[in-house]
Amino acid sequence: MGDDTQGLACFLYSAILSRGPSNVHKDMESFDANVKLMGQHNYCSQEMVNLLLVGKAVPHVFDGTKELDGLTLNGISCSTEIGFFSLFEHYRSIEVGSLLKNPKYPVWVVCSESHFSVFFSANLDALEVIVYDTITASLLSIWQNSEGSKEIDLYYYDELAKQDETIRLSVSWKNSNSHCGKGPMDPSIDLTPPLEHCIRTKWPQAVVDWNGSDPVRGHLDLRKMLIFISDSLISKASAHVIRHRTLLGS
Repeated sequence: MGDDTQGLACFLYSAILSRGPSNVHKDMESFDANVKLMGQHNYCSQEMVNLLLVGKAVPHVFDGTKELDGLTLNGISCSTEIGFFSLFEHYRSIEVGSLLKNPKYPVWVVCSESHFSVFFSANLDALEVIVYDTITASLLSIWQNSEGSKEIDLYYYDELAKQDETIRLSVSWKNSNSHCGKGPMDPSIDLTPPLEHCIRTKWPQAVVDWNGSDPVRGHLDLRKMLIFISDSLISKASAHVIRHRTLLGS
């Protein structure tokens, strides 16, 4: 680790110590003493992301808790200041709950293309939350500006890509019937920019204008994507098996 990256490690240690190492371990739903916040391929786990976002190292991003074969799976239990989008939700691998999709501030950490980036809006004063019914009759939250139009400007930043230009996406709900919330399951035939898929996990009918910037289409490496997913699923499955055996033996 170079000298210029030690601040990140210190930040993580601070988060762990603030939560308490024993509480972090309990949050992770594991009876395995060897479970780690960092995956074997050096990807940070969802537990680490949640620890930094909400202060608890829970392994899931859905709202509240869910029961599975007698086991209680813990997700996000309170409102958040910073939100979270994931491309994996577009491919139906995970479910991001409304608590992470509707944070206190219009800032979202974005998990896409096997790394993390960020969306944010600079217009804090003019935004307010409203609720509307979509054509599927599900309730969703959108941001509405002071003029009442259904539109929001999202700025995007990707440190890993060494981004040197301002990327501003205007998200609106005009001609919304031309888009649907779920895309093709096969990424090889889907030419929609992954970031638009992430946006539509929250706003399924959104129309995205890149305002002259080249759309960030990415280069989806299926091998990396599968590794990213499998690390998370394997660690969770192992934890649940160990926990189940422990409960049976108690």
